[in-house]
Amino acid sequence: MFDNAAVVTVLCFAAFVVAFFTYGRFLARRIYRLEPDRPTPSHTRKDGIDFVPTRVPILFGHHFASIAGLGPILGPAIAVIWGWVPAVLWVMFGCIFIGAVHDLGALVVSLRHDGRTIGDVCRDLMGPRARLLSLLIIFFLMSLAMGAFVITISDLFVNYNPDAIIPSFGLMLVAVTFGIAVYRFRVALLPATVAALVLFAGFIYWGLREPVATYAWFAPSETRQALDAQRDAKPSMGDPGFGPPYGARAATAHLAAIGNQAAAKNVETAASTAVYGWVAVLLTYAFLASVLPVWLLLQPRDYINSFQLYFALATMLLGLIVAGLLGAPENRIDAEPFRMDVPGSPPWFPFLFVTIACGAVSGFHSLVSSGTTVRQINRESDALPIGYGAMLVEGALAVLVIMACVAGLGAAAWQSGGPYSSWAGIGKAGLATQLNAVVRGGANFLGQIGIPLDLGQTVLAVTVVAFALTTLDSATRLLRFNVEEILRSVKLDPLANRYTASLIAVGGIAFFALVPAGKTLWTLFGTTNQLLAGLSLLTVSVFLYKLGRPVVYTLVPMLAMLVVSMWAMILSIPGFWSLATLSPWQKWSLTIVSIIVIAMALWLTVEALLAFARRRSPPETPAETQPEACLQDADRVS
Repeated sequence: MFDNAAVVTVLCFAAFVVAFFTYGRFLARRIYRLEPDRPTPSHTRKDGIDFVPTRVPILFGHHFASIAGLGPILGPAIAVIWGWVPAVLWVMFGCIFIGAVHDLGALVVSLRHDGRTIGDVCRDLMGPRARLLSLLIIFFLMSLAMGAFVITISDLFVNYNPDAIIPSFGLMLVAVTFGIAVYRFRVALLPATVAALVLFAGFIYWGLREPVATYAWFAPSETRQALDAQRDAKPSMGDPGFGPPYGARAATAHLAAIGNQAAAKNVETAASTAVYGWVAVLLTYAFLASVLPVWLLLQPRDYINSFQLYFALATMLLGLIVAGLLGAPENRIDAEPFRMDVPGSPPWFPFLFVTIACGAVSGFHSLVSSGTTVRQINRESDALPIGYGAMLVEGALAVLVIMACVAGLGAAAWQSGGPYSSWAGIGKAGLATQLNAVVRGGANFLGQIGIPLDLGQTVLAVTVVAFALTTLDSATRLLRFNVEEILRSVKLDPLANRYTASLIAVGGIAFFALVPAGKTLWTLFGTTNQLLAGLSLLTVSVFLYKLGRPVVYTLVPMLAMLVVSMWAMILSIPGFWSLATLSPWQKWSLTIVSIIVIAMALWLTVEALLAFARRRSPPETPAETQPEACLQDADRVS
């Protein structure tokens, strides 16, 4: 029964639904005490750029698209190497009792502090030093994470999914048109949504028919001629062939297989150049997205993109269920349930819990919740479906990703020589390798309901890339806010404008994008991300403690995340120096960043302990600290 992917998936989904209507509602009513009539920052600070009251369906899509990104896809695709059971259990229980609690808590704290970011709120709860420490940790985390995202998206565009380029950038045009239509010309939401989705579907079909092999632009003319001559070559013994979507990896493998070593080498060189060209394009896009009004690009893009993920989730789930009913091979879990002795891998504990970050709990989500989402919340009660609910949907996505890898890929992936046979086999050609595995495995599920394999792969590839791009643009905007606050903290107010701050933000992302350390960079992101989650839960705990409310629901998850992330980060540092694939400057860069983050996290923890001892009431909510006011609150929401 428990080697049946459909059964495992349905049980996890049922757990998420029950958790929302029980634990989520308990937190909203009894711990955070959400009030639908309390004015929110989107109304009190409405400016039409960042503070915009937004309906729940649109904001849910924007929030979900921003927090999803590559995290719940890439992390589980790596962590299943330690066994599918630990991965599924961590996603399910971590999501319900830690991740969703964290996201909702960060959103509530920011709502009660006039829409300020979680890092900025630390000044009121723990003091000015804590605020600066939080802002610096956030800067490192987001720069590191988005650097990994940028290089991975570029790798996908060039090496695996040229068919995702037209849909990804076509969506930007659709989003801008949608934003202008809805907000400037007052077009009704339903027809605008339908029109946008039809146009987006057209771009997906266009991308499927016309993949953009950008690596060929940088290859010599004779190599381009060789590629044209070999287009649609069929696979044969020892030759993978060269068919859609015509990625550079497939081109290199095919040319080498037929003996054209010179052309294969030229394609490899051209692909490397194209990847860094895409890095420059994506950084430029991130800068523009971070300074444009939120209603013009970010919000409509994320809203439209969310429907694509709903479609991918629904069709993958349906395909998995059909495979289960038909007894198809794609429904059988081929991976081992527990696999703690993977050759060459770091210890599963604590690294499993930092490798799967966004699918279970993610400090990055606190930045989205308190950075962009809080500025668009229409009513305080909307925080429950958006803060707690969106995290559960992300957990559902992570479960499907796990099943795509352990069942959809087939048994060969887990046998000797397969990508999951050893730690070295994971992402040996870059993190995009694992994303490509998810695309192929998921497309096999879609095939069970009649979706052609090539179309299924394109849909899922566009889903992966589009969500990575939505996280990139939202995160760059959040990083801009963060840089502005840092500049004000060090008395450089003239530089704290959106253009200068965005340039600094993009510079930080570019630094880590140029440290292509593969799994190592992702592990460092995961440890920093989980460390930030622990520190965000610490901030929420201080907030609740000062209001005289129970803190056990945030304090226990906080301790777990701080211990696991600190332990993993300390163990990672010697690992940087044992990797022959890293250059000395890469090793020094990763080591120095790790030590700085650990030191700042320990310092911030000390500041929080001092804040617990002082138990000073937050100035923004003085009425809530009065015992009679707390009783009235409880009566109102009972």
